Amino acid sequence: MLAGRVVLVTGGGTGIGSEISLGLGDLGAAVSTVDGPITSRADAQAAFTAKGPVDAVVHALIDPDALVSTPFADTEEASWERRCEAVLGTALWCCQAAFTVLVERGGRIVLVTPTVGLTGAAGRAPYATAVEGMRSLAKSAARQWRGHGITVNCVAPPVESMIPGVGRDDSVADVRADVAPVVAMLTADAAHFLTGTTIVVDGGVVMAP
Repeated sequence: MLAGRVVLVTGGGTGIGSEISLGLGDLGAAVSTVDGPITSRADAQAAFTAKGPVDAVVHALIDPDALVSTPFADTEEASWERRCEAVLGTALWCCQAAFTVLVERGGRIVLVTPTVGLTGAAGRAPYATAVEGMRSLAKSAARQWRGHGITVNCVAPPVESMIPGVGRDDSVADVRADVAPVVAMLTADAAHFLTGTTIVVDGGVVMAP
């Protein structure tokens, strides 16, 4: 599906990003990864530019601290900044950097936005809020950049698929086998007319409209 295509994956060295990278490689992509924190637009721009020409960018970078469960009423300001504002800021900066490396030839942007953005999460309110913000960001970018031949979409796996040590069952996706092929589809030529949408990959648990 992706033979001859170069895909840049943020967070591609660990966790869900690593599994997505492996899955894209299984389908023929040449995968390049960006790891480590991105704390500014300049960070993202420098990291993306250093990788050279790409056909697609997949944003799967997540601070593990954002996935820690904390009672909503006990969420403090510093925790909110780190687990919500920083997550959303990183997504913004990566999308902006992706635009600059794709604008000349067009391409694909895919954001990994777990299903907590659709359902809420009792113990992960900051991250769930950030994820829903990422989905809104993707739709706005999709509207603005379609004239440049750039599509922007989201893939929503269960959040449990992002947490190390969670047991595998029917509600927890196997990222390499279940999620990566959907990401691949969105980064392929065939998806050129699909933009601004979220595809839920959770085995039918949420079934959001």
